[in-house]
Amino acid sequence: MLEGERSYQRGQENLVPSNNTSSAPENPVAPKAQENPWYIRHFTKLLIGFGLGGGAVAILLPWMLWLLCGMSSGSSDQLRLHLLYITGGIIAVLTLLQTNWKNQGDRLKIDADIKKNEQDAEKNERDHIRQVHAERRSRYTAAVGQLTDEKAAIRLGGIYTLVGLVDEWLADNTLTKEEQQKEGQVIVNNLCSYIRSPFPLAEKREVLEKDQVPDDYDGTFTADQAQLRGEQDVRRAIFEEMSKRSNKGKEVTVTSGVWSTVRFDFSRAPIFYPLNNLTIEQGNFASTRFYGEANFQNAKFTGNADFKDAKFTGNAHFKDAKFTGFANFRDTEFARNAYFKYAKFTGYANFRDTEFTRNADFSHTNFTGYAHFGRAEFTGNAHFGRAEFTGNAHFGRAEFTGNAYFRGTRFTRGVAFSMAKFASDTSFNGAYFEKYAPIFADNFDSTQFSALVDPQDYLFKVHPESPHSISCGEAELLNRTFILPLGAVLYDPDSWDEETQEYTRISEPAQ
Repeated sequence: MLEGERSYQRGQENLVPSNNTSSAPENPVAPKAQENPWYIRHFTKLLIGFGLGGGAVAILLPWMLWLLCGMSSGSSDQLRLHLLYITGGIIAVLTLLQTNWKNQGDRLKIDADIKKNEQDAEKNERDHIRQVHAERRSRYTAAVGQLTDEKAAIRLGGIYTLVGLVDEWLADNTLTKEEQQKEGQVIVNNLCSYIRSPFPLAEKREVLEKDQVPDDYDGTFTADQAQLRGEQDVRRAIFEEMSKRSNKGKEVTVTSGVWSTVRFDFSRAPIFYPLNNLTIEQGNFASTRFYGEANFQNAKFTGNADFKDAKFTGNAHFKDAKFTGFANFRDTEFARNAYFKYAKFTGYANFRDTEFTRNADFSHTNFTGYAHFGRAEFTGNAHFGRAEFTGNAHFGRAEFTGNAYFRGTRFTRGVAFSMAKFASDTSFNGAYFEKYAPIFADNFDSTQFSALVDPQDYLFKVHPESPHSISCGEAELLNRTFILPLGAVLYDPDSWDEETQEYTRISEPAQ
């Protein structure tokens, strides 16, 4: 690996073994010894005594009553029989008491054995869990070590191991949700750190992706090309695995815990590989530099997508991309063409202060939420043809240096062009303002329209069913008559005065 390629390890987080299970007593608590009752301690004596005494009374008492009191022989026999019954009953009760006591003792012993077995099972389970967690951390350490290997295939194996470990932690029912999140987030942080780590060959991407070797190439072209392609495969694999687990589809099933609970941070990362057809949740690409062509076609951003201060050195493709949450492109620089054709922005789309150096294609794009293009600068052609703004649209102070096309664009709610500047061909022909300016005031105030275009390209139509209207008036310049919204300014781009820093030939529409 080239020097600096693995600098992600400087910020690498180490897993700290956590005490995932509460400790329990190792030895079972023996039941308290109970003192034997008196009839158990003297059971044999009582048994013999009641047997001999009852028998003696049964023999002697009837004989004495017959001898002394003249009791008949039949009555004596009956009395003797009853005395024997009473003696037998006392002995039976005594035997039952002894049996019951013995059964109680056996039950206590069985309960103690069961409790001891349960405690042994819990101890074994805790030992097993500790072994499983220790084995995972051992695999984690080995996988992190693989990320520094020279061979791309070994680094790729480390990536798949780390991703699998996240699945295991998030599906571990022996942990709480917070512990699952903590363990999984540590590994995800390392994967994001790898994405953010510098790769010097990224700056040579456009050269290395060509088939021909440049004559003045500094280095070994074949070796550098192989390294670049290998690193592209490794880093894109991280995004692919994250995409599978962020998607609601059936590509990957995690029984417990979802990747939607973890956070992804790709800020300041060098991106030099395509990211099309991926699902990215809570993607933070702030201050990211995209080397060469940036391909996000058909990508799905299910959470917030932050591209603030990002720089695209090549063409940026967001065709058919879907942004569900807040899409932040503020202060982003598109050095070449930016393609957002057929993209869908469900949440707030922020392109404030964004610079489009080349052509910007937003045709057929759907903005459901608030679309903010305030102070955006379009140096090349700006194509918004047949775009649909379902939410409010703000173009205040935006500057269109190249051609601006709004043909067939539909503005469903409020739209503001206050102090915007159109320096070249601009067409609103066929644009529909269905509910014009319900929340904005002076929407075309100080908006500048070039007089070097066909007046028929400045047609501001309101939908027939709209309760609102656009107040327009005539403005004449260069022997042409234009119908413009009141408050707008018609100017001649060729009349700029360097001393006054103003256009000398201007006209304002009048009713």
